[in-house]
Amino acid sequence: MDTKLDMMSFSILRNARKAKNLAYKALKQMKAGNLDEAKELIAQSDEATNMAQAAENDLLDFVQGNEDQVETWLEHSQDHLMSSMLATETIKEMIEMYEAARA
Repeated sequence: MDTKLDMMSFSILRNARKAKNLAYKALKQMKAGNLDEAKELIAQSDEATNMAQAAENDLLDFVQGNEDQVETWLEHSQDHLMSSMLATETIKEMIEMYEAARA
């Protein structure tokens, strides 16, 4: 990781992976009946997603005018971000459904 692009891509990867892991931990807590813990974990997942998206915005700003530097890292980090966002949003919906079913 020696270029600015690499570091930006790695920041997206790290935060997206963290968001996805937290979302799945939230799902496990929900399944165990620990709804408050699940909500806390999903909030942490959202925070990690926001950090990944901020890094993505920085990266996209950097790439404009430096298109020749776009590498596989960019695509790979974008894939991780999208899959973590999908997992988090799906698990949020599941938590809401679980909470409504318990009411």
